[in-house]
Amino acid sequence: MKKHLYTLATTLILTAFVSCADNSLDEKPNDNNFPLQLLLDAEEGADLADAEDYSIEVKFADYLPDAALPESNITIDYTITDLEEDMADHVTIDKIIYEVEVDDCTYEREIPFTASNDGLSGTITLSRDEDLKFVPTSFEVILTLPGEDETKGSFKFELSNLKSSERVILGSPNVFEYEVLDNDAAGEWELEFNNEEEFEAFKSIFGPLNPELQGINFEDITGKVKAEFEFEEMKFEIELAEEEEITTCENGESETETENKVIEIEAEYEAEDGELSLEGSHVIVNDEGVEEDELDFIIDSEYEINEAEETITIHFLKVVDEDYFKEGEELFSNGDGVSFTFTKD
Repeated sequence: MKKHLYTLATTLILTAFVSCADNSLDEKPNDNNFPLQLLLDAEEGADLADAEDYSIEVKFADYLPDAALPESNITIDYTITDLEEDMADHVTIDKIIYEVEVDDCTYEREIPFTASNDGLSGTITLSRDEDLKFVPTSFEVILTLPGEDETKGSFKFELSNLKSSERVILGSPNVFEYEVLDNDAAGEWELEFNNEEEFEAFKSIFGPLNPELQGINFEDITGKVKAEFEFEEMKFEIELAEEEEITTCENGESETETENKVIEIEAEYEAEDGELSLEGSHVIVNDEGVEEDELDFIIDSEYEINEAEETITIHFLKVVDEDYFKEGEELFSNGDGVSFTFTKD
């Protein structure tokens, strides 16, 4: 009898314990009280010396399309500080804009702001958009720049003192630092292939990184290749002979243009003292159009700038698969380098 009672008590205790520890996947956390965060899209950026304006994006962090955003006004203070060299007396907000898509047409709308007499501080007011039914999911602050060929300097743009009757806070980063892009490779450059041999040499370098490029011939391209070096990122655009019609609709007006298709190869880059390193990735798609892997690549190269002729010559030395690299198994390797000369565009 005693043994029976002991067994029954133990069973009841274990049942209670399991009941208390039931972590059912059907239960969802109550996250309605977590505040939304409004923040800057990046902490820093740069552009060419002759840039006349620069856009800084402000957005809600981790915004999902079905998330509910505030409907009441939000105000945020801004300041422009630490203006160095040519930036002094030139940097102010030109306008603040956001985009709304209505009936497959994109409309650009402005956000009001008040500015101090010197334009270096003020308040931005986000209001409910009648088409969106809430405040914009993101917006761009367009700042004016000196726009001269020899412009130098930097500045900081900061958001602060967010006020809202709803659960919204100012997240991080809330400070953006801008500087002139001090890089002799920066800008847009253009190369034109004169014959099939030159194109095949280019394919030997970049074909392993892009199956679409690997599969085309000299007659499939126009011969033009663009190289764009921006802040920390660059891309090659190979222009195809095949054309396509692109229809856009902005502010109620539709326009259709015929453009050449392009193949893009994008990478992050570092260029300093004649050494150029590119790092990027390319999605590998199987014959059924399904993404099955990703190739991470590194390109070692050198470059020379000819200021008088406004050209850059890039000597491509090595291309490796970052994840599966062994000495002697490079995707491309040439000790002397395969060289291409691009002209300033």
